[in-house]
Amino acid sequence: MTVNTAPLTGLLTWRNLLEYARRPLNLVLLVVVPVVFVALSAGALADFAKILGGDANSGQLETATAGWAAAFLAGVAGFFHVAGSRDADRRLASAGSVTARVVTARLTSSLLLAAVAATGALFALTSRTDVADLPRAIGATAMFAVIYLGLGTTIGALVRSEINGSLLLIFIWMFDIFLGPGMGQTDSVLNRFFPAHFPTLVMLDASTTHAGPLGDLGASFAWTLGGLALAFVVLLVTTRPIRTDSIRTVNTSPARLAAGLRFAWREYRRNAALWALLVVVPVFFISASIAITPDNPAPVELAEGGQRTISVLSMVDVHGAIMVAITVAFLAGLAGLFVVLGSAEADRRLVIAGFRTSEVLASRLGVIVFASMLVSAVSLAVTAFSFAPQVWITFALATLAIAVTYAMIGVVIGPLVGRLGGLYLMFLLPFLDLGLAQNIMFDAAPPAWASWMPGYGAVRVLVDGAFTPTFDETTGLLFALAWLVGTIAAAVGVFHRVAARRT
Repeated sequence: MTVNTAPLTGLLTWRNLLEYARRPLNLVLLVVVPVVFVALSAGALADFAKILGGDANSGQLETATAGWAAAFLAGVAGFFHVAGSRDADRRLASAGSVTARVVTARLTSSLLLAAVAATGALFALTSRTDVADLPRAIGATAMFAVIYLGLGTTIGALVRSEINGSLLLIFIWMFDIFLGPGMGQTDSVLNRFFPAHFPTLVMLDASTTHAGPLGDLGASFAWTLGGLALAFVVLLVTTRPIRTDSIRTVNTSPARLAAGLRFAWREYRRNAALWALLVVVPVFFISASIAITPDNPAPVELAEGGQRTISVLSMVDVHGAIMVAITVAFLAGLAGLFVVLGSAEADRRLVIAGFRTSEVLASRLGVIVFASMLVSAVSLAVTAFSFAPQVWITFALATLAIAVTYAMIGVVIGPLVGRLGGLYLMFLLPFLDLGLAQNIMFDAAPPAWASWMPGYGAVRVLVDGAFTPTFDETTGLLFALAWLVGTIAAAVGVFHRVAARRT
């Protein structure tokens, strides 16, 4: 007798969606993030692509931002949808449910989340501008979303650490978009191997022979179907019964603070992939960004001797300076987010075992500050190969202030909105702040609303140290210190709440 499994698969799919919606903010951000990304960044990214020598016109590039936003949201949603349910799905499979049915339900619910992200991005695009070829935009945006959904679910199934997996996914996306055909020449050999290469060509209506007989549209379909097939196979293989790890107990000592720092450092030192990403990503991202920047003139507002004037600088130097700020903000923010979330339960147990909350706090913040210093040092070292600031100490301290400020923001955001919502916000906030509002590549001086953002003061100091021999940004310094002290105080308050004993 043949059993119809469709209703059971549908029930599992519905329960998976309910599981995702337990945090309503996740659904809100799934729509809001692409809307904000497309609405605020489309014009700026089109200008940025022109600066880098892109071939497409501004309208086509603005249309492509919908696909890029849908790819990011769908990939991250797929990653956490799988990574957060790995154990539950294995229990279902081991309890008698057919593994293929469990995997199909998980992928189906992920596809529905990707559809929400793509719809939000397309809605923002059509609200912002007239789309010349709407069917092309819809089809290409859907392919962007599905390709990255497959990539995100595959990483979620294979990588156990959420911070490692999400960092890996995000930086594949960043290299894919910012080194892809939308941001540079469409005939680059390197970016032909990126997942979004062919959908971007379809979106830009740029005819190439990169895909051979398949054509750009055929290659895009191949990436789309291949990504889903790979995700399905990997999920089938990895959905297996859970092995319960033994729990180790650690005795405290009089030197609890030293012990806390030692064990916190040992925990994260063992995460080799995390440190590799924190070191390797700045090397490749900053060096690649500088390498593809043409040596064109760029007007920048500078303060010198109490006077503000517009100076014309090399675009290579301007990009080199601002890329440091963008890179450290994003990486340090993610470090703060995942360190505090990954250790929340362990920290509560330490408090119950006799540690003071302040001692646990110092241990965790010590690791976060070290990660911020490491990212800053690597970013500064990479930048030094192609750009020398006028005053290194000012430039370096401003970079560290940006890193620590965003690390503390990550500490604050994580417990409030969770891993998925936190990752969405820690992508969006540095992008809007450092990538758009404070980015001197787009405007000689920041817009008025930029002064309300966390990076305003520190970037003013960073630009002053980069391009002038004397210090003239006292107001910027006060803004930077205010945000630094304020975010540290907020992080301390949130951490005390997270680590407090549960009654």
